[in-house]
Order: sequence, then C-alpha cells, then structure tokens
Amino acid sequence: METESRTLVHRGTTTRHLPHLPAGIEHLLDASYSEIVRNLIQAPYVDQLLAGSPGLHAHLWTRTADIMHQAYMEHDVHALTEFHRALFSLYEMHVASPTAAGIENQFSVHLNAIRSHLEQEWLRAERVRIGALPNAHDADGLILAIKQMWLDHPASRHRLFDLLQAQASLNQLRAFFQSDAALNIRFFDLIVMALIGSEPEARTELASNFWDEAGRGNPTRSHVALFRHLLDAADIGQAPDDHASTLTWQGLRGYNLFMYCAINRQHYFRSLGVMAITELLDPGQYTKLVQGCRRLGLADADLAYYDEHIEVDIIHGDGWLEKVIRPIVNRTPAAIPEILEGCALRLASCGDYYDDLARRLGLDSG
Repeated sequence: METESRTLVHRGTTTRHLPHLPAGIEHLLDASYSEIVRNLIQAPYVDQLLAGSPGLHAHLWTRTADIMHQAYMEHDVHALTEFHRALFSLYEMHVASPTAAGIENQFSVHLNAIRSHLEQEWLRAERVRIGALPNAHDADGLILAIKQMWLDHPASRHRLFDLLQAQASLNQLRAFFQSDAALNIRFFDLIVMALIGSEPEARTELASNFWDEAGRGNPTRSHVALFRHLLDAADIGQAPDDHASTLTWQGLRGYNLFMYCAINRQHYFRSLGVMAITELLDPGQYTKLVQGCRRLGLADADLAYYDEHIEVDIIHGDGWLEKVIRPIVNRTPAAIPEILEGCALRLASCGDYYDDLARRLGLDSG
C-alpha cells in the first residue's frame, strides 16, 4: 500500500506530521470531524483500513480529542454540532438498512471505541449540567420524585408552546414539524428496543405502547405514517435522514440521548426515565401545538399524529410509572438513581432544545 506524509493544521490543534496515510483517503484529513466519522462508517471493513493505516488512526483519535475539548471545555457551538453529528452517525449504524453502505462496520472495534470515548465525555458534562438528583428509596418515592421533577422543570411549561398556540405563523409551525421529524419517526424503534430484555411485569404496558405506535394493526394509522403524512400535508416533504441534518446541536443532543440509552444495555434504566418523562411532557405541549395549528387552518386529518399523542400519552404516562417503572424498582431498587438521572437528562435536553428552537423560529422564549 502506498503511503505519504502530510502536515495538517486544524482548528484548536498544533501542526502535526502524520505518516503512513494510504493513497486515496487524503480527503478525509481535511474534512470536518463528523464527515470523517461518516466516511469511515461507510468505508468497507473499516477496522482493516485503520489497522493498516497508523496515520489515519492517529488522526482520527487526535481529531476526537480536539472535538471533545472544544465542545465541552470551550463550549464551542460548531464543535458541539460536529460532536453530536458524529454520534448521530455512529448510532444510526444500529438501526440502518441491512443494505446500507458499511453495514459490516456495525461492531467495528475502532468506531465503537470512538463512540464510547465521546459518550463518556458527554455523560460527564451532562452530569455537571443536571446537578444533584432527588432522593428516593422505593417505588412510591421514585414516582413522586419523577412527577415533581416534571412539574418543577421549565421544560414542562415552556413558552415555546404558548407562542406556537397563539402567534406562530404557518412557516414557523412548518419549521417546528421539521425539527420534530427525526425523533418522532425513530420513536417506533425506541419502543421496540425498550421491549428487548424487559422485565415480564413491564411487557404489557410496553406492548401497549408498541401497538399504539404500530397503528393498532392499521398501517395507515401507524405513528410513523401519520407523521409522514403531516410532513407532506405541510409541504415539508420527506428526507433520507428525516431532516436530521437540519438540526442544531441541541436537537441532535436530544435525539442522541434516546439512542445512547437505548443502544447501550448498561443504560437501560436511564432509558426508562427518558421515556417516562417524555410521556409526561407531550400531552400538554401537544394540546397547545394543535390549537395553534387549527388557528391557522390545518385540517384535522393532517394533525392526527399529535391528536393521537394527546390522547394516548396521558394513559401511557401513568402506565410507564405504574406498570413499567414500579415493578422494575420493586425488583431492582438499585435502578432508582439511574432512572432519576434519565429523567433529569431528558428534561435538561428538552429545555435547551425548546430555548434554541424558540430563538431560531423568531419567537420570544422569554
């Protein structure tokens, strides 16, 4: 294999001399961090490529260290976006089509090591962000703590939804729908992943969630189909990545939180907190959103996705607490801190996302 030496200067680092780079991959060196990761994901048998390319391997880890420092020590917005775009691509490997380019890299030793490194830094920073968690010692105390966290957090009553209800234009609502797309379309898979390895006592409620997501046997009423219909009816249309590329780092961070907890089995209990808080948050917010949509003349048939969630998430909010979390905690009390942390992580990501979205839509977030 041909090699060459290349001197690079990239943001936040000193000049480095990188030897042993195979011909034909020079473009990777000057790409953004997320592009490097995405291209490596799609490269045939990336572990063989990196094992045989010490310079590229070193460059990948150097750029990883740089992006982590810039994102979570310098709080650089561009770096935060690159950080979460890279994680997004790494997570998509686990839900990709079996015909996707590079699918053989799903369990790449090198890419999963990079993902783990990014996740550790992210979780460290998030724990600083959320601070101390409430105390709870049993299922009753945990459920009370979760409800209080939900009621006390600004995300549960964010002015974004008051403004969408009362003053948003049709274009601002379209932008909201677009920003909601990636997570809403992925949610079916997240419910499925919550079912895997679940406690027997929790499966009835989880299966009920799954059945609702699947349209209760009617494919035209599946939640994915209903949301895709809304995208078309609102003249937004579909995108190969379900509009994830339009998200800021706050939106990507919220999406990535679900995937982080769902894919990593060690974070299963955290995922229960993330999902439970989501079921509590959605009905009240979606009620205001739908009222804003009807104010602007959107048809009832086009709003079926959000109408459905107003109705069923009220039921599922209690269901997650009483029929999923309670039996799990009764069996495994040590899960309590992780469930609480999942709740706190979701509330924090929602609050930041709503703040950012209100600013970008030109609405006063207060």
